[in-house]
Amino acid sequence: MSCYFNTDQNDYPKKWRDDAKKYVRKLYDNITVVSPTDFYEIGKNYHKSESEVMRFDLRMVRETDIVLCNLRDLHSSLGTSDEILYAFISGKPVIGFIDDNSEVKNIHPWKIEQIDRFEIGKDAMKRAIDYIYRYYVDRYN
Repeated sequence: MSCYFNTDQNDYPKKWRDDAKKYVRKLYDNITVVSPTDFYEIGKNYHKSESEVMRFDLRMVRETDIVLCNLRDLHSSLGTSDEILYAFISGKPVIGFIDDNSEVKNIHPWKIEQIDRFEIGKDAMKRAIDYIYRYYVDRYN
């Protein structure tokens, strides 16, 4: 099982993904984490074009089994929005989380329809990862 993590905003994307990877590694050895910031980091210049980054991110979505999506600032992140839509069109489950209840109102109704499961509030990311394990990894054991 592989899980793709996405979001936007300078150091925050790397931090939340690193926190998610630590949580997954601590509890679930049968989940492989694919994080786009391990390859392309916002503000770094390893890429030759935005097309390269976009195609890489969408390829990772295509190759993964499930997408874990940080919904913080979704209203201002075209990349995150595109990844959600691509996963939705591809039939991939999208599990979203957001720590701040007040930001839910900023999520467009179409995005809400494209996300299979939401976790909201304190420890939302951990609950989303636990849900992924329970419903998509360990469901037959």
